[in-house]
Amino acid sequence: MASGRRASSRWFFTREQLENTPSRRCGVEADEELSCRQQAANLIQDMGQRLNVSQLTINTAIVYMHRFYMYHSFTKFNKNIISPTALFLAAKVEEQARKLEHVIKVAHTCLHPLEPLLDTKCDAYLQQTQELVLLETIMLQTLGFEITVEHPHTDVVKCTQLVRGK
Repeated sequence: MASGRRASSRWFFTREQLENTPSRRCGVEADEELSCRQQAANLIQDMGQRLNVSQLTINTAIVYMHRFYMYHSFTKFNKNIISPTALFLAAKVEEQARKLEHVIKVAHTCLHPLEPLLDTKCDAYLQQTQELVLLETIMLQTLGFEITVEHPHTDVVKCTQLVRGK
């Protein structure tokens, strides 16, 4: 790698591991798991744009989500709460932190566009707050506290700039 750092081998998977994820072992078909991953990534993208975080932060959150589901099943952890959790954590890591209240409200708006905004005093909001904070801890543990992500597109951009002479 150009930076001289090496990504943990924990995040490189064999074809067999990719075909035998926790979701697959719980009976989720491959195409359904792919669809869940795509929906989760789309939700992260939508939320990230609404929260006005960088594309790097959004990409980091998507990586966290994919890594998380290599160790946990979609049947046990709903993508609609893992996605905001991943984005909340990534925003902190990439130094673009957003208030928990804003993340929860944006997630609610994305998932339930026809419903009114959540009242911060209602039970649903308080439950989501507690759940997201707990899941952030579970996500950190699942990631082994390896929160720095080396994105390959960063090196591609640098190479392109070198070729262009910038």
